[in-house]
Amino acid sequence: MSKKNKEHKYPIEKKIYDMKILRVLSFIIAVFILLDCIQDAKKNYIQHVDLLIGTSSSKDQGTKQINSSGRNYGQTIPAVTAPFAMTQWTPQTHSSEKKCLSPFYGDSPTLQGFRATHWLNGSCAQDYGSFTVFPTTFGDKVNFSFLPSQRKISYIFDTDHSSPAYCAVMLPENKIYTEITATRRTGFFRFTWSDCQNPTIIFDVNSDEGKGFISIDTENSRVIGYNPVYRIYNGHGKPAGFSGYFVAQFNKPIVKVGTFADNQIYHNIVVQENKDNIGAYLTFGSEMGKELKMKMGTSFTSSKNAIENMNIEIPHWDFKKTKKELEKTWNTFLGTIDVEEGSDDDYTKFYTAMYHSLIHPRLFSDVNGEYPSFGGAKTIQNAEGFDYYCDFSNWDIFRAQMPLLSIVAPKQYEDMVKSLIIKADEGGWLPTMPMWNSYTSAMIGDHSISIITDAFMKGFELDIQKAYKYMRKNAFETPQNIDEYIDGKGRRALDSYIKYGYIPIENVVPYAFHRREQVSRTLEYAYNDWALAQVARELGKTDDYNRLIDRSFNYINVFDPEKGWVCGRYSDGTFTDDFDANERMFYITEGTPKHYTWFVPHDVKGLIELMGGKEKFSHKLNLLIEHKNYWHGNEPSHHIPYMFNYIGDWQKTQETVKKILETEYSTGPGGLSGNDDAGQMSAWYVFSAMGFYPVCPGSNEYQLSSPIFKKIILRLNNEYYPGGKFVLIALSGNKDNIFSSAKLNGKEIKSIISHKDLKKGGKLKFQ
Repeated sequence: MSKKNKEHKYPIEKKIYDMKILRVLSFIIAVFILLDCIQDAKKNYIQHVDLLIGTSSSKDQGTKQINSSGRNYGQTIPAVTAPFAMTQWTPQTHSSEKKCLSPFYGDSPTLQGFRATHWLNGSCAQDYGSFTVFPTTFGDKVNFSFLPSQRKISYIFDTDHSSPAYCAVMLPENKIYTEITATRRTGFFRFTWSDCQNPTIIFDVNSDEGKGFISIDTENSRVIGYNPVYRIYNGHGKPAGFSGYFVAQFNKPIVKVGTFADNQIYHNIVVQENKDNIGAYLTFGSEMGKELKMKMGTSFTSSKNAIENMNIEIPHWDFKKTKKELEKTWNTFLGTIDVEEGSDDDYTKFYTAMYHSLIHPRLFSDVNGEYPSFGGAKTIQNAEGFDYYCDFSNWDIFRAQMPLLSIVAPKQYEDMVKSLIIKADEGGWLPTMPMWNSYTSAMIGDHSISIITDAFMKGFELDIQKAYKYMRKNAFETPQNIDEYIDGKGRRALDSYIKYGYIPIENVVPYAFHRREQVSRTLEYAYNDWALAQVARELGKTDDYNRLIDRSFNYINVFDPEKGWVCGRYSDGTFTDDFDANERMFYITEGTPKHYTWFVPHDVKGLIELMGGKEKFSHKLNLLIEHKNYWHGNEPSHHIPYMFNYIGDWQKTQETVKKILETEYSTGPGGLSGNDDAGQMSAWYVFSAMGFYPVCPGSNEYQLSSPIFKKIILRLNNEYYPGGKFVLIALSGNKDNIFSSAKLNGKEIKSIISHKDLKKGGKLKFQ
């Protein structure tokens, strides 16, 4: 596998710079390449990861036309991070923690610094508890450009040597070279000045609420700060009950200090608190040499824990050692799937997609196990014997991202599912989409149920009795305390759903970020009920099973036989005339009736009958694809290409999936056709490039397409997968080939494999 030469460039790289600066940059890069980048190329999977994919507007014009809401950005960031880390580290082009504003956009020509971020990668959510650092040179200029909006500066991102474990950025105007590596809770910076006169670091507390704290400890060459977290969606504008804490430790003495607040700078003042735009600057002696190192520990619990996290994870000042350790970690995770005989672009897209799939959910507990309790953080809890995670974008990730983690990161996945159950125990209700350690009703559905069910059915070790208690509560009860409901606890519009077997369009669904959308909610609740029914059956809860299975057919109640698609329905049973199959309707979530009609993953046979049989089902499905009504840039459509398998047309599944792989994903900053949404878009790519996909999580089944690589080796954790290895082989190396048969361990099979097959290990040959 050879390293792809990345061709995309930033606008700033087109400018002509002083030749001395470029010579300095070239020399620095050459030195660090020689020192840090000598690796075994065969196993160096991170060389294929392009940090910039998804950071700019999509290249796919068709997606832009469908996606009128502006979700044509991948919304990813070039995150240097450990897998599932507490904090990611990224260049910053945009300040503020506002909703839908990513810290970094690849088409921006200027930089504001480098952020310790908790941005949900690829999302339209918010950053929280973040901080920014900016290297500069002290002088008259610092008096006027200490704020991010004032200090926009041109930059060169080193695309050729970046990886999940390392990035480097040159600021030609200041002649400063910044390198970043990291651990799970700590960032490690190495700054190099060409002109070391008064080297200075600026810190920003990125609060949009005029809150926070920063303090300079000159005696210990240290800065400490915190940024309180505020909620959006449910509880919008209210404190989440905890903060993002940081401690920055330097390896050189500080010689000059100052802080700023309310757009004023205060020299020799070392503390600022609860004012707008607070921050600090530190200047180091010119005699220190050209290089300065900084470690930044983070925590959601306390400054003390941030220090402990830093001291335990990086107890030294060896930047190269930390970088090598993180490279090894990423190569281990990425190496769980080894692909062979693809193009350079295929390797880049595949391993970048894996990288994006391995960033979230977020580690929330400290090295000592402490974390703020869920849903208000009234106490400090301790995760004993496991890691506690948060930021579950469940409406997105239940489909493919979490199922992928169950295969490639089973230990972390098991802890994540345990964390969902613990959140329910601490908050009293199973959260539907827990973000920033709080309840939200940000999207629709009840997909913690799907995730827990999928893990349980796959045999992961969970407290299923406790989990079932809370899953059942979500399915059958609504909070009697209206304040709890407003806070985001319980299913939205559950009473109507139970009473009518669907949610009538008269129910405007209050206390939800997505109001109305009654048809989509009905469809997703029907699937959630089916998932919970699987657990009820396994636990011998027959009455619950029967009730839930009956409710799993509620999708029928929103299918209008006359229109042939799902449609909004009134409480008297009549369907609305406000309908266009190809347009967004108020009763559909982020899509059209044509998109959502196919969301019956648990009963495709029933959907086929509802549509009038296989021929009509096939006709509608083919027209959806041929007329380009399919929308890959958002999640509700992701399972649709695999629906051809249910009518025996495996060939069409392969053709459709491979076309999407080729047209909806590309290299370069515009390489994603929609928001990556915590790795779901990327996880779809990983599964589909391997040739199988979990259409219905909780069923333990994968529908087959076929691989784009000649050989794929899944190196599985023996503790969870006794077979240890599962190999997929395409007997023809052409990635566009459509196969007519597949053999599992020598036996011809239909277009489906089970999770049990993966557990046992073996070979799946396409021929």
